[in-house]
Amino acid sequence: MILLFGVVMIGFFSTKLGFWKADLNKKMSHFVLNVSAPMLILSSVMGEGLEFSTEEIVRLMWVAVVNYAIIFPLSYLVSGIWRQRDADTDGQLRFMTTFGNVTFVGFPAVAAIFGDRALFYAAVLTIPFNLLMYTIGEVFIAGGKARNAIQPKRVLSPCVLAAMITVVLALAKTHTPSLVARFFHLAGDMTIPLALIIVGSTLASMPGRAMLGSRFAYIASIIRLCVVPLVVYGIFRLLPVDAFTMQVAVVLSGMPIGVNGVMFCLKFNKDERLMAQSIFLSTALSMLSIPLLALLVR
Repeated sequence: MILLFGVVMIGFFSTKLGFWKADLNKKMSHFVLNVSAPMLILSSVMGEGLEFSTEEIVRLMWVAVVNYAIIFPLSYLVSGIWRQRDADTDGQLRFMTTFGNVTFVGFPAVAAIFGDRALFYAAVLTIPFNLLMYTIGEVFIAGGKARNAIQPKRVLSPCVLAAMITVVLALAKTHTPSLVARFFHLAGDMTIPLALIIVGSTLASMPGRAMLGSRFAYIASIIRLCVVPLVVYGIFRLLPVDAFTMQVAVVLSGMPIGVNGVMFCLKFNKDERLMAQSIFLSTALSMLSIPLLALLVR
């Protein structure tokens, strides 16, 4: 996490010094989500020593479904207990509880903590995340109006398609030629530094004093970073889940609030300030919470 935080700081200070322009973030985010991240996911089943059994893949899919079967009702429980002053804020709280930053922070984190094999686990475990983000996630932010905006083609994003292809390749036990594997690893490895630089640059563009003054942001960050993964961890301890799968799933469930929340707020003309504040704080605090969570589950 020190190494990852160091790359985040490169993005932060590069933006402050003018080496990295803030308007690059949106373009580079599109590049990461549509090009390098799918290649990183595909590379997770390419190479020596990365064979996966059918039982292993079926187990991962089962854990992925159970994971969001836990988090989704939890988001409604949290919003029911901690009622907000309006429906928009209530919906944003449910979004923050449900959706973490699994692409920009989650993939680099599990790769750094658990190694390359964990990338395939993360790819399969986040298939429901990608499906829900562009359906239920929009409903949380926009309310009833979101149902007219949801398009089936958006559900099949490049990351979702790449994750599905990795499952097929793993089930078929496809042997990838060495040159092809090296190509996908080389191109996919851009994802981690680019994603972390984007996170740092995004933080640099937010006014720090304003971010540190929101009570809502602190509580929402604690829920996302501590309450959600601890609940997931407690329930998985009661289920027949192997240790490594549980570790990856729990750490992924403890990621900071997803940056897509701000984009959804802007899309549906909602006030994005609370969302931006919560993303800022949860991302900063995750540099401490993620390694502590990794120590707990291991």
